[in-house]
Amino acid sequence: MKKIHLIFVLLICYNLHGQNVKLVLKDTFKYRDFVFYNKVYSYQNNEFANKRKAAILKDLNPDNEDFYWGDTVGSHLEIADLCVEGPFDFVLKTTLDRIREAVFQKPENKNATRFSQDFMQYCKEILDSTAFYGFEEFEQSLKVTSVFENYITIGNFIYEFSGGAHPNHYHTHFMVDLNDGKMLTLNDVFDLKTKSQLKRFLKSRFISIYGQESLLDQFEISENFEIDKNGIHFIYNPYEITPYAVGDPEIIISFNQALPFLTPSFKKIVLTHLKTAKPPSKSKK
Repeated sequence: MKKIHLIFVLLICYNLHGQNVKLVLKDTFKYRDFVFYNKVYSYQNNEFANKRKAAILKDLNPDNEDFYWGDTVGSHLEIADLCVEGPFDFVLKTTLDRIREAVFQKPENKNATRFSQDFMQYCKEILDSTAFYGFEEFEQSLKVTSVFENYITIGNFIYEFSGGAHPNHYHTHFMVDLNDGKMLTLNDVFDLKTKSQLKRFLKSRFISIYGQESLLDQFEISENFEIDKNGIHFIYNPYEITPYAVGDPEIIISFNQALPFLTPSFKKIVLTHLKTAKPPSKSKK
């Protein structure tokens, strides 16, 4: 395990033969007996990007200030795949494959049209074909965002900009049980019988933080959630319930606040955690 860890912390860069796609191993993260790390594929293409950018700008009305290009001078794409080493490799790697297929084969993701066992070839084809069309900034990454007892949360983050008023981004989270590789849904953590009460509680928390005027439409419980030592985080994407300018709203509730809404099995886990966890240190005045 120590040998593996030392290998993963090294920053290894090399070019794929005949291509400008770079592969970097980085962001090693250890939790319990597991080692997580990223394989980051990146591509930079300035020639086609600048040709397309120049052509589009030529056709635009010079007085059009709504179409924003920023300081971009080329096409940059980056995809970070998440890998894991440690016990229960088969179970956890199988779960990671399911997550990969979920996030890299979405119909709305124009930069990823299929999932391949050969992930390097998959990324190479995406990066080369997309960069050929010109100006595009695209980043997608899988990474561990939080840990809690025997659970980890894996986040999928996407950022994209190809000109316009502003870039776009969104994220999805997957909570995984390290014991058996099971992915937990909201219903595995929160009791369905208390869903309406939970919704009212979260809405009141949202309004107290962001204000009633920030709510675009009906408030909904986010399916994007993660758990860490500070409690349960409900995370929203831009435009999901608020205008883009609000950013990514986040509602955090403590374990004590969450207890009335939890399923009996998850409540037992939280109560055990509260008994054994160290109390938060008092800040000095």
